[in-house]
Formats: sequence, structure tokens, C-alpha cells
Amino acid sequence: MDIVTVRHLQKTFGKGESAVHALNGIDLTIEKGKFTAIIGASGSGKTTLLNMIGGLDIPDEGEVIVDGINLSGLKEKELAVFRRSKVGFVYQDFRLVPTLTAKENILFPLSLAGTAPDLAFFREITGLLHLQDRLDAFPQELSGGGQQRVAIARALVNKPHMLLCDEPTGNLDSATRDEVNKLFFDLRERLGQTFVIVTHDETLASTADRKILMSDGRIVL
Repeated sequence: MDIVTVRHLQKTFGKGESAVHALNGIDLTIEKGKFTAIIGASGSGKTTLLNMIGGLDIPDEGEVIVDGINLSGLKEKELAVFRRSKVGFVYQDFRLVPTLTAKENILFPLSLAGTAPDLAFFREITGLLHLQDRLDAFPQELSGGGQQRVAIARALVNKPHMLLCDEPTGNLDSATRDEVNKLFFDLRERLGQTFVIVTHDETLASTADRKILMSDGRIVL
């Protein structure tokens, strides 16, 4: 069953001779419960495509359908609800709030939504991510791998249908990168989570169910 359908997606940034055609007629489906890696050179359109799937950017032409919802027809408030309830985001630079503890950072999306946490699920994901003993630590007291594990838990806490990750191991050393790669694999196996990951990490991409290669705003493989 497909969770994402992308049709004829076009996106251009700028005008005239300086215009950048980030996406040039993308057609794509992504299967639910699978690990999809999007690879390609810098500037190939990977992050733009990921942002379209996550409702962070709007295409010039075409449509994005996620879990039966056509994002093209949504207003900004509706897109915000979609992002909060349907997808989780993990970034290269963690994007944790420095004045909040690990636990507070993880629960922050629920606080914004005014939603009570599922404490059993919170314990499950923090256990899977080996965070039980670090929940009272502040981001600056954690290693890079620890901060990324907090960011992953934050992305999972609202039980999203899909995790979108943009270079999630890009700021990590090789040992920590391998640890996070294994965590993604374990989460997929244990939770049946759908992952769409933009990466230059060949080791991470090699564990994916499917690799999509992009070049010049097009899918070439």
C-alpha cells in the first residue's frame, strides 16, 4: 500500500537566468512501512522533494498525496495540522531547544498541540533509543548521537505515519553514525515505521528497502 503519491511535481526558485529548476516533473510512489533512501549530488533536488512530501513547501505544478490527503488543496493552517499529526521530521542539525531537557524536547510537539502524551509509548521509544537515563539532561550535556536520538524520539512521539529525515547522520562521527543507522533499522523493524531519508551516507542508504537516485531535479533510478 502506498503512503505517498507524487504526480508531475515542478518547482523553480528564482526567475530569469538565475532561476533554479529544483524539481522537473517528478512522479513517485512510496510504500507504507518501508525505508526509502533518496540519494544524489548536492543540488539534485533531494531536500526540495522531501520538503514537498512533508508539506513544508508548495509545488509550482503537480500534486502530493500523503496518506490519502492531497496537500495541494490545503491552506497553511491545515498544512500545519498535517505536519503535526502525520509526519515527523529529523534534521542534520538536531534543532533541539537548548533551554529544555531531553524529556521536554521530546514532548514539545505535544505541548504545542495541547495533546496529552501516551506515556507507555513514550517509555517504549525512549527505551528503544536508549534515553531512559538521559531524560533530565540538556542538549549541551549530550553527545551528538545523544542529541540525534532525542530528535528522533521527538519526531516519533506523536505517532506519525511517516518519518522524513534530511541528512540525519551528516554531523556525526563514524562510530555514532553507525549507531544511529542501526537505530533506524531497529525502529523500522519494531514499530513498522515508514522512513524517507535524504542522505549522502552510503552505509545508511544500503540498508534501505529502496534507493531513489536524483539528478538535476529528476529521478534517474
